[in-house]
Amino acid sequence: MTEAEPRVAVVGAGLAGLTAALELHQRGLAVTVLERAKRPGGRARSQVRDGLPLEVLSPVVSSADAELLALVTESGAGDAFLPLRPVIAGQFRRGRVSAVDPRGPLDFARIPGLRRRESLRLVRLPRLLRRYARHLPAGAPEAGAPLDDRSIADFGRLYFGRSVVEHWFGPFASSESLGDPDETSRVHLLRRHRFHFGVPRGLPRARLEDLVEAAAGRAAVLTGADVRLVRPASGGGLVVDYTRRGRDHCVEVDGVVIAVPAAGAAALGAAVLTTGERDVLSRVRSRAAVTLCARSCRPLSWHAREVRVPRSEGGAAETFLVEPGMAGGRVPEGFGSVALHATGPWSDRALDLSDEVIEKELCSELDRLQPGTTAAVDFAQVLRVRDARPRFDVGHYRALARLQRIESECRAEGRRLVLAGDYRMDPSWNGAVASGRRAAQALAGDLLGVRSARGGS
Repeated sequence: MTEAEPRVAVVGAGLAGLTAALELHQRGLAVTVLERAKRPGGRARSQVRDGLPLEVLSPVVSSADAELLALVTESGAGDAFLPLRPVIAGQFRRGRVSAVDPRGPLDFARIPGLRRRESLRLVRLPRLLRRYARHLPAGAPEAGAPLDDRSIADFGRLYFGRSVVEHWFGPFASSESLGDPDETSRVHLLRRHRFHFGVPRGLPRARLEDLVEAAAGRAAVLTGADVRLVRPASGGGLVVDYTRRGRDHCVEVDGVVIAVPAAGAAALGAAVLTTGERDVLSRVRSRAAVTLCARSCRPLSWHAREVRVPRSEGGAAETFLVEPGMAGGRVPEGFGSVALHATGPWSDRALDLSDEVIEKELCSELDRLQPGTTAAVDFAQVLRVRDARPRFDVGHYRALARLQRIESECRAEGRRLVLAGDYRMDPSWNGAVASGRRAAQALAGDLLGVRSARGGS
């Protein structure tokens, strides 16, 4: 008689949960995904208005986002998504936007605002990255714990100078994470420089939600399933209690991946997680995101362009993305779009303001950065989300190392529950996917290893 394949529940159908589900399925496990919302996708969900995709977080990805691009292929969405359309990188400085795409240390002198003497100090950076390489592996961010003792700002001022922090390190590291350079760990900067510096960035040819739908189509996703608790089963394994359509349900499984934000994971796993794990999860903080999306009656640029705005320039903007319409593109042909992404600190403060107040302020900001833009706008819409990106402040990587150590010890003792989410890897879409894949590989190794051991005996 053949032993039944292990059964796994994945809690959460965002990018981390869907990636975990596909990875587990490919390894021969029976997987059910439980999602509280009516649709899968989490923060990757978006809206469409008059043909314009409305996305609260930037859709720009890079060719270094290997895990995300692998998910595109695995989900069958490659024809719709790839190849990426190139995005020109720019930076705002005193009323002007300059192209900024350094590929080597000598190119830093062209970044507006960098003092020449301080830009030359950046030749030290490759040497520092080589020295720190063993603490910066791609798939194990917790290895950076020994370097997690300075913020980006402290590190940059000490080794390179104030202008480097204000006009390169800050914009480069914060454009995706929404973090504050005075608080974000230097490990985040070092990892981003090691894997993303000089790498071309581009726009997928479809919405990120289309990738979600493709991945969800290959996984058994039960939407509207509000998971209440994951608890030990009396005969071994785990029980997932959830409510759906007003009725209580439970499912007994051999293993669980909890792929929801840290605070939710702590609550759902309270009956299984250790005190140390719950303590780490309770300390994870997030940044809000506020975005103004607008469609213009004509293209505002002939090429897609993403512009970073240094914090020293003042104002609310972190980046703004200008995208021309084209046949077969994300924006209707003959039109254009612009998405202004506010800084994390500004979003935190503005989250509870009315749409009218936010729209007025961000439209004014947009005209400051790109004069005359709002005169060509057909419509604008404000988007907001409270927990958009996890904060990777000083101390977060040490907390990740502690979480990884405790989880490994519990798995060695037979617990078949793992945690996934961008807070465990990197504050990006690729980080969410990479975390889901790593969690699935760990759980599959445990479950299939046990089955092989039983078969051998």
